[in-house]
Amino acid sequence: MAATVILHVVMLILFIFFGMTHMIPPPEEEGITINFGTSDVGMGDEQPVEETSTSTPEEMIDNTPEEVPNEVIADQEILTTTDDAPAVDTKKKKEEPKEVKEPVKEEPKPDKNLTDALSNWKNNKNTNSGEGDTDQKGDQGANDGDPNSGNRVGGGQGNGISFNLSGRSMLGAPRISDNSQEEGKVVVDIIVDNTGKVVRATPGARGSTTTSSILYEKAQKAALATKFNANPNAAQEQKGQMTFIFILN
Repeated sequence: MAATVILHVVMLILFIFFGMTHMIPPPEEEGITINFGTSDVGMGDEQPVEETSTSTPEEMIDNTPEEVPNEVIADQEILTTTDDAPAVDTKKKKEEPKEVKEPVKEEPKPDKNLTDALSNWKNNKNTNSGEGDTDQKGDQGANDGDPNSGNRVGGGQGNGISFNLSGRSMLGAPRISDNSQEEGKVVVDIIVDNTGKVVRATPGARGSTTTSSILYEKAQKAALATKFNANPNAAQEQKGQMTFIFILN
């Protein structure tokens, strides 16, 4: 009995929470039909016909892209020359050895002016020819000068020694001891002070015909040993030249 009561209670509870429900649909909305019009006021029973404006249809724009004609590039024929190139001889010719000719060494010739002067000096020949810078006939120079000297003004002491020093005179010729067995002319540039002393001598000036260091040294020593007359009015250093001619005995 109790079990039956409990079963019914349980079923009641289930029906309450999970029982079937019936939904009643709500009533449909009702309304009235309203006449179509264009204004809030009107009169009559006929419906006016509304004039519809005819609009010109817009022109259709053709957006289809124009076809670009394909450029036909004509195939150009490439002309190639097939001329035969000249054959290049790759074989190198054997170079024949060239004969090197040795230059012929010319024997040094003595200065013609020096040999002529020495010849005239040794043989003491008199000629009718003249020498000098003037328009008159004769041999311009000093009687005791050097016949091979190009100086027209100056002085000399013979024995192959001459000088060119404006306004001055040589007080005595230097003695030269020469046993070198060499010959030639040595021109020496000299500097003389106002007392007549040679303070500087440089051999090998223009006009020299030899490059012998032995003759240069002898000429330099002889020039430094030479004494000229004093001249207080002269410059402190006066430039001049001395010429020494060395001959073989």
